[in-house]
Amino acid sequence: MTITHNQLINAMNNANKLNNLRDSGILEDMARSLKKWGALTSGQAQFAQVLMDRNTDEKASKIDEELENHRIRWQEDGAYREWVKFLATFFLTSRQTAYAHHIDNRKHCARAVLQASRDLEGSVPCLKDCNRLTSSKLAPRLRDTFEKPLLYSVGDLVQVRASELNYGERREGMQDAMGFITEVDAMVVHRVATYNKTKGGTRTYRIMFPSGEQLREEREIKLVSRKNRGKK
Repeated sequence: MTITHNQLINAMNNANKLNNLRDSGILEDMARSLKKWGALTSGQAQFAQVLMDRNTDEKASKIDEELENHRIRWQEDGAYREWVKFLATFFLTSRQTAYAHHIDNRKHCARAVLQASRDLEGSVPCLKDCNRLTSSKLAPRLRDTFEKPLLYSVGDLVQVRASELNYGERREGMQDAMGFITEVDAMVVHRVATYNKTKGGTRTYRIMFPSGEQLREEREIKLVSRKNRGKK
């Protein structure tokens, strides 16, 4: 079989599109060898054919179509864009030890997505990076929190649930402390947990207590009942 230099280069380019980087490197070496020696050995030619069959124009065209669909979706589907950014923020900022390895393996994807989303020229994050985040085993549980409305608003008077206080906080009388919510960002979650219909999720609230400012998760706090508002 006769294999040309152009065929090898074309297959190499297709391999890059398909993210078959090992194939791409081998095809590049073969193209260099063919150019230098004028021909491939019989064994090289057989292997080259296998690689070319694995990295065809048809497969590369399908990737081009997927990339174009992703570009359109990112630019026109605001709900999808906000969901991916929500996931990226979680994976980049979370220090949750229970899933530390899983989270750390996605930080580089998360960083790339957020960098592209901030680009003023309208860059589109890599499809592979977005898929890496949306296919995470944590995504379904994070989706529950993402889709649910905030339980509390800035200005609400709240308390920390007794079940969420540690021994030191109890000794300091934190179970009786009331504070006003001063800030909340619905896009920021640092920990994944099953959403509770009553307690909510893991969005973070900034609360000003008499003893000072604290950051608390939604599931850790509750509104102060009317009968307790006048108590000290």
